[in-house]
Amino acid sequence: MIYDAIVVGAGPAGAVLAHQLATRGLRVLILERTRLPRYKPCGGGVTLKTVRSLPFDASSVFEVQAEAGRLTYRGRTVAKAVLDRPAAWLVMRDRFDQFLAERAQEAGARLIESATVNGFEQHSGGVTVRCRQGQTFSGRLLAGADGVYSVVARAVDLLPGRNVGVALEAEVAVPDAARAAQGAEATFDFGALPHGYGWIFPKRDHLSIGVFAAQPGKAPHIKAYLRQFAASQATLREATWLTVRGHLIPLGGALETLHRDRVLLVGDAANLADPWLGEGLYYAVSSARIAADVIAGALDAGRVDLSAYTSRVHAEIVRDFRYAQRLSRVVMGFPRLCSAFLSRSSLLQEGIFGVVRGDETFGALYHRLKRQIPKVLLQAVVGRSGAAGWDRGRAAA
Repeated sequence: MIYDAIVVGAGPAGAVLAHQLATRGLRVLILERTRLPRYKPCGGGVTLKTVRSLPFDASSVFEVQAEAGRLTYRGRTVAKAVLDRPAAWLVMRDRFDQFLAERAQEAGARLIESATVNGFEQHSGGVTVRCRQGQTFSGRLLAGADGVYSVVARAVDLLPGRNVGVALEAEVAVPDAARAAQGAEATFDFGALPHGYGWIFPKRDHLSIGVFAAQPGKAPHIKAYLRQFAASQATLREATWLTVRGHLIPLGGALETLHRDRVLLVGDAANLADPWLGEGLYYAVSSARIAADVIAGALDAGRVDLSAYTSRVHAEIVRDFRYAQRLSRVVMGFPRLCSAFLSRSSLLQEGIFGVVRGDETFGALYHRLKRQIPKVLLQAVVGRSGAAGWDRGRAAA
C-alpha cells in the first residue's frame, strides 16, 4: 500500500497532523518507536490557546485546572494570582499523547507501534521508509514529528545546528498536607538557576517539578539546581522522588528551512518551542495544522512543493519567537528585579496571562511594554496593584 503521508512520531504534533490529514480522506500512516502509553518527561502544562487550537475536545484527560499562579524567587513567595477564568490545565503526557493518537486512529489514520525508523529514500514517486524491525513502508510525502532528536531531520540535513535548552523533570509524591497547600496552583521560580526557572505543577495524585535552563549549551549543574529548588519550596521538603528524567527543549527563533523535497518537520522536530518558557505543545498543534493544509494542497495540486510550509511557520510562529527571545533575555538576565516588577505591575501581569490564553502575541506584548515602560516602572515603584491582582485580589477575566 502507498500512503499519502507517513508521519514519524505519535506525539502531539504527529497525532494532530495525522488526524487532520485523515479527516480530509487521505491515507495516513503513523510510525511510533515506542508502545503507547509511554512516559514523557514534560511539565504537562496545556495552555488555553493550545486547547483552543486542538481540533477536538481533550478535557477528559486533563488532571487539574490551574486555578492560581504563584511566583517565587529562591523559594520566597513574591506574588500570587487567583484566576477568574481558565488559563491552563495540567496533564500527564502518557495519557494525553495516547488520547491524541486515538483521535487520529478514529479519523482513519493507521498507527504502528514499536516501529523505529532508521532511514528512508526519496525518489520520483515518493518515499520509502525503513524500520529497524525490518519493515518498509511507501508514501507520497513524509513528516518528521519525532522530536528534538529527529532522525528525519538528520537524514535530510535540516536544522543541523539547532539551539536547545536542558530541562530536568521529576514526579514526586508529597504528604497530603503539602498537596493541599499546593492546591491547584502552578508555581514558577526565576531564581532557581541562572537563565532559567523552576516549576511545580500539581497533578491528580502527585506533583510534577522541574528546572529549565533556557539557553543553548550544556547544563552541568542542573541536578544540583533541581535539588536546591526542591529544598527551597515548602511543599517539596518531604517529597518522595518517583522519577527523574532529563530532556532537551527547543529554543525556537531561527528562520531555518523546515522542508526538503518530499519531507517536512513539525513540532519539536522543527525546533518549535518558545525560547522564554519552553512551551511547545501549542506550537506542535499549530505547526501540525499548517502542515496538514500544505500537504493536502500539494497532493491535490499533484506536485511536490512544500515551501509554503516553511514560509507559513516563519510568518505565523517563528517571527513571534524573536520577541519571546528579547523578553527572555530581560527576565532571565535580571530575574530578581523582573520578579519584583511582575508582582507590582498590572501591565506585565495582563500581558503574560494574555500570551498564555492566546489573546496576545509575544510581539504585541513586547511593543506594548516598550511603549509603556514609564507606566510599568511607576507601578513597580509605588506598588500599585492592577487588574491581575497578584497578592491583592483576583486576576482579570
